[in-house]
Amino acid sequence: MSHTTLKTKAAAIILAGAVCALPLAMPHNAAAQTAAVQNAIPQSEQVVFQAKIKKINLKTRAVTLEGANGQKVTVTAGPLVRLNLLKDGDTVNAKYYRSVAFMVNGPTGGNGTPVSNDQMAAAVAQPATAPGGVAIAVVRISGTIVSIDLSSNSIDIVNPSGGQIYTLDVTDPARQAMLPSLNVGDTITAVVSQTLAVEITPAKKRWF
Repeated sequence: MSHTTLKTKAAAIILAGAVCALPLAMPHNAAAQTAAVQNAIPQSEQVVFQAKIKKINLKTRAVTLEGANGQKVTVTAGPLVRLNLLKDGDTVNAKYYRSVAFMVNGPTGGNGTPVSNDQMAAAVAQPATAPGGVAIAVVRISGTIVSIDLSSNSIDIVNPSGGQIYTLDVTDPARQAMLPSLNVGDTITAVVSQTLAVEITPAKKRWF
């Protein structure tokens, strides 16, 4: 089990209905869109690390974790995570899948073919699948791009009204090729996978 360094940004943003990541250009036909979007999360998006629990929301099952270097991430605890056995301040071993963008609708007048509401609805209707058959919810979000990292094929967006930065990984090669058409400051709507924790267990041995 390898330890992966967390990204600095916490996964928090005001959702526009649900959270999802979308391709930058999609077919015009809704049926074609449904067939094209697979919503598959690759093994490379899995993160395994040790952290301290900073906050637990039992109602939403949101858990904020802080790694050894002080970097934080907020995840949604999956159904197998026993939150009743965890509390703020606990040192835990966690395994989660980063948020992956499956569709991205660029700004009006920008590059790329616009994605219709029907196409986005079709993408949101398909749960994402992680390795091992783990089903992960897909949601729709809107935000302003604050950073684009072409080397890691990721974009950071933030709610225009204010809030923490949300990092989206783009894993599909066809969608990665479209990232250069986006610019910092663009407001986009995306369909992304939930940042889901499949394991959060008390650490028997502490690394920090």
